[in-house]
Amino acid sequence: MTIPTESLPARAARNFFVHSGHVPLVLLILEALLDDAGYFAHADPYVLLGAGILQAYVMEWWPARFRGMRFLANFVGPISYSFVEAWLEGIEFFQQWHHQVYWGFALGFALLHWARSRRPLPALVLTESVLRSSIPLVMYAVFEARTGDAAFSLRLFFADPAHDFLAIVLLLLGILLGIADLNLQRSIATIKSLTERLHQYSEWSLGRGILDRAIADESTLSLHRLTRAVLFMDIRGFTAWSEQQTPEAVVGMLNDYYLAAEAALEELRPIKLKYTADEVMAIFSNVTQAVEAGSRMLASTRPLLAHLNLSAGAGLHFGPVIEGVLGGEGAKAYDFIGDTVNTAKRLCDAAGADELLVSSDACVAAGISPLQHRNISAKGKRKPVQAAVVV
Repeated sequence: MTIPTESLPARAARNFFVHSGHVPLVLLILEALLDDAGYFAHADPYVLLGAGILQAYVMEWWPARFRGMRFLANFVGPISYSFVEAWLEGIEFFQQWHHQVYWGFALGFALLHWARSRRPLPALVLTESVLRSSIPLVMYAVFEARTGDAAFSLRLFFADPAHDFLAIVLLLLGILLGIADLNLQRSIATIKSLTERLHQYSEWSLGRGILDRAIADESTLSLHRLTRAVLFMDIRGFTAWSEQQTPEAVVGMLNDYYLAAEAALEELRPIKLKYTADEVMAIFSNVTQAVEAGSRMLASTRPLLAHLNLSAGAGLHFGPVIEGVLGGEGAKAYDFIGDTVNTAKRLCDAAGADELLVSSDACVAAGISPLQHRNISAKGKRKPVQAAVVV
């Protein structure tokens, strides 16, 4: 079962706004302030945005296919931006501080992502958040260096109380956002774990095939009249045997019995598989698969049961059922109701050890031409049910 996942464009858009677009957007604002009024008529701002978008796409596509590549993916933005701008501006491009700053932040984020992939410590999350919040502070310092008359120095920059205030606020903001990010990651991990468990519980209740259809289209859970092949198998002499065993021994045997039945059905994928004590019910849309399933289940469980001097029998019928969610407000279940189900159960009851009784209707639908038919006097039926022993 595959749960639908977010598309690559959606993941890339989120990556751009939470990571890859931060330096390019701040750098774009800085260049717009440093340049003349015609800045947006040039290619520079669009190359910057394109570099950030490209990196966002690569970061969401590349690491998913090549483990550990998130480190290198951080350099996609500055590499693509530098390549285009160096081609347009020449060597002067690399002499500008704010372009070097882009590479510096890329290296910082790359190292932090590499460290987090090795050991996801909370301190690394906080460090990355602080580094991210320092982007406007560093770009502001570059702006001052480009526009100031005197030679720029960090000592003079932080001698201004306004700059100190800005640095402290951004540092605290980074720490607070880092703590919020940690709490968000814990919440997402909890939700993911809960979702996986609920998905597993839903599979147990509905069955994998029904759950797949229900996720794609909820209306498939409503009641429908459909044609199904209904297969039952149960153990002969189970009640008498279980009276002589401890509850733990009975449960252990039944679990082994269920596992053997499931192994036989793995390739056939029934619509639903249901266990009730020693009884196995499997529903199929394809009657030929149902006949094959009955034969495989009997063969698969035979060694286990023979070791305990037990055996199983099975019955199969093909016809209309009412299928969907049944129940009241407090308890509901996906089930199959109709005479087809009852007939299949009666055939199973009438089957001998290691026998698969298939109704004449199911034989016709499956294209089976048995040599002999058997008339089964089924409980609750006015007329005998005609069936054939297939196994």
